[in-house]
Amino acid sequence: MAEIVVGGRPVGDEHPCFVIAEAGVNHGCDLAVAKEMIRRAKAAGADAIKFQTYKADTLVTRWAPRYWDDPEPSGTQYAIFRQIDKMEPPDYVAMAEHCREQGILFVSTPFDLPSVDLLGQLEVPAFKVASADLTDYPLLERIAEYRRPILLSTGASWLREIRESVEFLASCGAREVALLHCVLCYPTPVDQLSLLRLRTLKDEFPDLVVGLSDHTIPDECVTTTSAAVALGARIVEKHFTLDRSQEGPDHPLSLDPDLLEKTVRAIRLVESALGDPEIVPLECELPARQYARRSIIAAVTIPKGTRLIAEHLIMKRPGTGIPPTRVQEVLGRVTRREIEADAALDWSDLE
Repeated sequence: MAEIVVGGRPVGDEHPCFVIAEAGVNHGCDLAVAKEMIRRAKAAGADAIKFQTYKADTLVTRWAPRYWDDPEPSGTQYAIFRQIDKMEPPDYVAMAEHCREQGILFVSTPFDLPSVDLLGQLEVPAFKVASADLTDYPLLERIAEYRRPILLSTGASWLREIRESVEFLASCGAREVALLHCVLCYPTPVDQLSLLRLRTLKDEFPDLVVGLSDHTIPDECVTTTSAAVALGARIVEKHFTLDRSQEGPDHPLSLDPDLLEKTVRAIRLVESALGDPEIVPLECELPARQYARRSIIAAVTIPKGTRLIAEHLIMKRPGTGIPPTRVQEVLGRVTRREIEADAALDWSDLE
């Protein structure tokens, strides 16, 4: 069965879903806010909280156009990222330490080689690779050098690109890779979430753990994440914020602490409902199996020596006698004694 180990925690087909609160840069470059997010994510039941590590100068050219809805459509990506890249290495050290104190795993997405090395030195239990970097082989190669589990998002990709990146990571020595289905659209319309791709990924990569990175706007029933778990997602990553009403592209599609807690509860409920795929009677069903199924019953009083025909018989509860599946073996037999109406037939009653 597919399995990776993240921070000592087995993640895979035989284990509970691994829930990641994706803090991203929703902290607004405020370390105090980041620490509060860590505490709230832990309290809500998340297994890990994930940040993003980058600098605008190594992420994007100064002229790259924005590709998302924006009040300044002529603006650049650089202008946006330059505003939110203020966290420095000491801040990440402090966040990682606070995660250890709170008992939640610290993960971050590196967007450049120095960030990979910083996170590697912080001994992150896993590296997350953003969908847009699935084809950044130099980045993947550097990440693979650290021999940590890799969570690889697959948004906006052809299947062949995913396969090629998985094979490249393997060639670099990466032994633990998980694929996260993702739609690289913020927010993702629910009717484009394409959750059935979880099954496709599992079919195409049966040896890899499969999960979901979800960018839909959450509903009060946290439906999409619950459905993903039902379809086999063993990792769920969902954006997280302290306040969904804040300005910024990620806040509206994020879970707040209450919704994160509801998401974790819903996932655990779905997991408990999934059960075992083997079709056998369950322990709780045994009384109903015995007393709600039917037996062959005398429809009328049947005298001794009667050769049985269909009109003598009726199928009624409980199922403690001869089952209706064997009625053809009963028809044509001769009774050894009188059988009262509404009595269950027994093999000892028949010649």
